[in-house]
Amino acid sequence: MISRGWKMAMVATLIAILILFLTPYLWIVMTSFKTRLDILSDAPLWFFTPTSENYPTIFIDKNYLPLVWNSMIVASFSTILSLAFGTPAAYVFARYDFPGKEDLFFFFLTTRMAPPISIVVPMFLLFSVLGLTDKPIAVILAHTTFNVSLVVWMMRGFFADIPREIDEAAMMDGHTRGGTFLRVLLPLAAPGLAATAVLCFILSWNEFLYAFILVAFEGRTLTVGIPGLVTPHGTLWGQVAAVAVVATLPIIFFTFLVQKHLVRGLTFGAVKG
Repeated sequence: MISRGWKMAMVATLIAILILFLTPYLWIVMTSFKTRLDILSDAPLWFFTPTSENYPTIFIDKNYLPLVWNSMIVASFSTILSLAFGTPAAYVFARYDFPGKEDLFFFFLTTRMAPPISIVVPMFLLFSVLGLTDKPIAVILAHTTFNVSLVVWMMRGFFADIPREIDEAAMMDGHTRGGTFLRVLLPLAAPGLAATAVLCFILSWNEFLYAFILVAFEGRTLTVGIPGLVTPHGTLWGQVAAVAVVATLPIIFFTFLVQKHLVRGLTFGAVKG
């Protein structure tokens, strides 16, 4: 039994950690509702008269709203494509034995090890030849290339934790190998899919380099638009904070949407009967 003192210490530690992690975000939210004078005040202001002028200024007057839409398109489609290509590959790695299996799996992982700057220039030249630059599809394909390896790595572990006897039982019931994968194993691996999807979405949503190099105007994402708020007359911190707050909302919403599966996915296979 845990003593009362230990319980109080654990609760106090948890509260301290929450304060440590939530204070910067709270400060960004507060900054987005401050005037420029309040933001540049010598002493940090915790109490002030809030204003919402930063939001219409940045998203309507400066037309940053399409950038939010571009980020949503890029992050959503790259996540879907990464799961569509990576999940079957992970199933093959988890269930089949073939020559060079581990070497091929390691090759998938090495695609995440290369410095992004060493890949983005050849990728830009390739997309230029194909006429895909300055279009969201260029960023979608680029993000898919480095997210697929993440999907393969994560989902292989989830599929490996599902007993092979389930495959055999499903095939004895008349399912084909593909039917077993689609109708039996995917529902069982739904927590893993949720956890992997959240990570893919976050990585794509926050990515800057590929989105900056591959698109210039029409296809810009929100991360690429933020540096434009650093002007010769100073950084527009209120508008930067407003963009940062809006940029976090889809991730928070998506995470809460799959929260039930996400918690199960992060602990999947941690305890085996």
